[in-house]
Amino acid sequence: MNADERRGTGPGRRSSDRASSGLGMPVWVRIAVLIAALGLSIYSLLYARQAGDRPREQAESTAQALQTRSELAAARLDADSARAMIGLTAAARALADSPSRPLDAVEQARADAPGPAYAVVSEGGDILAAAGADAAAFRPTEASQGHALSRARDGEALLLRLEASGGRAVLARLPAPELAAPASLARGGLTVSIINADGLIIASAASRLRDQPASVLGLTTEVLAERAQEGGVHTHGELRLTAVNAQTAPATVVAAAPAAGGGLLALFGDAWILIGPLGLGLGLGALVLFQERRARRAARVWADTERRFHTAVEAARCGVWEWNLDRDEVVMSDVMAGMLGFGRGGATAADQIIERINPRHRDAVAHALRQAQAYGQVEIAFRVDAPDQPPLWMELRGQAPRQRGPDGYDHLMGVALDITESRRAKAQAQAAENRLRDAIESVSDAFVLFDRYGRLILWNQAFQDAFGFQPGHLKRGAQKEELNRIAALAIRKDQPSATGRPGMREIELADGRWLQMSERFTGDGGAVVTAADITVIKRQEVERKQAADALQLTVSKLETSQEELSLLARKYEEAMVRAEAANQAKSEFLANMSHELRTPLNAINGFSEIMAGEMFGPLGDERYKGYAVDILNSGQHLLALINDILDMAKIEAGKMTLHYEAVDLAEICQDAIRLMRGRAQECGLKLNMDAPDLPEIEADYRALKQVLLNLISNAVKFTPEGGSITVRLSPAEGGVQIAVTDTGIGIAPEDLVRLAKPFEQVEGQHSKTTQGTGLGLALTKSLIEMHHGEMKLESEPGKGTTVSFTVPMRRPAEQDEARAA
Repeated sequence: MNADERRGTGPGRRSSDRASSGLGMPVWVRIAVLIAALGLSIYSLLYARQAGDRPREQAESTAQALQTRSELAAARLDADSARAMIGLTAAARALADSPSRPLDAVEQARADAPGPAYAVVSEGGDILAAAGADAAAFRPTEASQGHALSRARDGEALLLRLEASGGRAVLARLPAPELAAPASLARGGLTVSIINADGLIIASAASRLRDQPASVLGLTTEVLAERAQEGGVHTHGELRLTAVNAQTAPATVVAAAPAAGGGLLALFGDAWILIGPLGLGLGLGALVLFQERRARRAARVWADTERRFHTAVEAARCGVWEWNLDRDEVVMSDVMAGMLGFGRGGATAADQIIERINPRHRDAVAHALRQAQAYGQVEIAFRVDAPDQPPLWMELRGQAPRQRGPDGYDHLMGVALDITESRRAKAQAQAAENRLRDAIESVSDAFVLFDRYGRLILWNQAFQDAFGFQPGHLKRGAQKEELNRIAALAIRKDQPSATGRPGMREIELADGRWLQMSERFTGDGGAVVTAADITVIKRQEVERKQAADALQLTVSKLETSQEELSLLARKYEEAMVRAEAANQAKSEFLANMSHELRTPLNAINGFSEIMAGEMFGPLGDERYKGYAVDILNSGQHLLALINDILDMAKIEAGKMTLHYEAVDLAEICQDAIRLMRGRAQECGLKLNMDAPDLPEIEADYRALKQVLLNLISNAVKFTPEGGSITVRLSPAEGGVQIAVTDTGIGIAPEDLVRLAKPFEQVEGQHSKTTQGTGLGLALTKSLIEMHHGEMKLESEPGKGTTVSFTVPMRRPAEQDEARAA
């Protein structure tokens, strides 16, 4: 069968199309018949009857126009919303995958379903992203704010809304449908309006009806749903109306016109009696002419309506078909033919269509057609495997346009939809739901989701385990009140959350566990409830409270102890004052006594030195000379002790003054070693020096020399025969380091802390054989600290001791100026 045969010349063309192709009997024949019948009285009666039938014919014409206009407007709305819904679904899916990228979501919608403009709005109604139009174009009127289908504020479009994740929604801007009726129908009061699911008129040919509730037409949402379900034309009060539900948009298209008035039979009966056959004949001729003109106009309106209907359906990519079950023949539009791979539409044998259906679905399609022949309706989806094109999924929806015959329905009419993308979107949505379920199951917190009607939608195993639900209790559609009643059996205590946040509370279960429950509402009125296990936190709170009580008790004890400590501190302060006074008195006493002792010692040392040197001749017995030497040594030792005591007293009294000058540390070390070398050799010790080239420093020559003499002297005292002593110089940060290291007996760690204190000596077998007062290290440490240096002691028993100290390169005052600079 060629394409021309399928397009209109074949037997599959609808009978209504063939009947409407002619315009009736020629006018001159009708006039001739009327003139011939003027003399017959029987035509007067026929004319009267015809005049009486006019209101009925007018009513039928109006009913046909109402039905046609409503179906045409619904088809246009379906065409626009079907495409927009594909884009909305794609945008919602993209928004769920990437909540922070709303612009990508609307761009995805434009790519999947070009044509409409799209936008993403927040829960508060703010425009987050828009594509295809400015953000202002997506502002709905105040009356339709928040509706699933609303009217744009600029009045040029409708806004189709689809809820998305995170309380946001996706909007599609649909062009305002053409609802104006032809002038002839508009003069008769015919008005077409679109009413959304909330009972608001969002579009109408009459501007006074826009953004008004359906009640202005005397309709309620229940009555509107009933009229759309019943179909056909109904008389509702003073209106005749027809309602058609849109298939892809939450709206109903209503076409209404005023109901006709009373009949004209009595009026024309009186005219027949008064005027007679002549007047009746002339009137009949005029009426026939008028009817002819009216029929022509109605035919044009019908043709225009059908053309617009096909245009709207084709624009929506919906195929239109008529299936003759008796002849097993299908007349289809170009869109449906393209889906099936035929190229162009027209009449086609049903077997050729069945061959294009996937073999797995052919039996199901045949069964659906048999059911349609019995019940007058068909709705089935199947896969089409047409040659030279990718496989696609098609959905057929149709019903019988005629009354049931003795053998059932013989004709079906409907639309064919390409649902490939919708099935793919549905599969993706199912996969997303499965991933969501897996994610919820992996969460340790209890989770449950209810819809706006309090019906159970989604939950996880943690929720079932937390409240001990039996498997039969939790099923989709279970009421929230019933589940709350069962959960209450497992709750021992219920109290507001400690955070004070609304929608949160804390509950204690019968097994001793604590849960923190949070209930939040979704954008569509549903509720999400989560419950986190806070048993550990609650136990920690109890432990913290116990610890706080114990701390409070401790604080009370500490306050009591504080008073006692304050009393002891005052006593300690008094004791310190007395000790300082005693120490001051001791220092003054030592200073005075030292001065008193130095005068006779000078004479003793002088005369003993003369005697030991036999300045005035031999003493006689050699023993006298030895005694004189012993007297000199003892006097010099005692004088050194007195000098140490005096120096220590000066330092403690703050009267010791250093005389800074440029000194060479290596020279000081050599002088000290030279003075101590003889004594070291007497003890069988090696005295070494390691001094690299170092710059001069500013220090007190005598004080540093005394420091080195004291350190070397101590090393000599406490180093056994055969040992060694090394004086080492090295640069240090901001100064020079001097270290005196011996291989002596060493010092125990517990004794190190006592050294360098006045009159402190480490008790030991070796210390008892050495002379000293314990002032040497104390005086050394004080002299080093007066130079703003630091002394360190490092020792290991049996291996030796290292005493090191650092002195700055310049006097302290210059160091302060350098830091300030």
